[in-house]
Amino acid sequence: MTEEPIVAEPETTGNRPPPRPAAALDDVLEMVWPETGLQTGCRVSARPKDTLGEDDVVELDIDFVKLSLSPLEFIQLASFLRMSIDGLLDRHPGLQRAVVNAFDIKD
Repeated sequence: MTEEPIVAEPETTGNRPPPRPAAALDDVLEMVWPETGLQTGCRVSARPKDTLGEDDVVELDIDFVKLSLSPLEFIQLASFLRMSIDGLLDRHPGLQRAVVNAFDIKD
């Protein structure tokens, strides 16, 4: 057996630029839904406006679950959730009022 460390990624080659240093996270939104007590939050890498890249992170907190996604993965998840709501409403149209109320967020 060798004593070399096992790494998940290959050593950096000249073809790929090194990743940007990790950035602190900025809060985007935190909410506790009064109907259910569901606690949700979203944080994103602190970068200057319009410079978020795929090596940055979007953290999504749902109660005790934390997802760390790239910005594109986060957008894809949001799209999937929206399509899932459409599918749910096709099967159970009586939930339409709950959807309207959830999207009618007042400050």
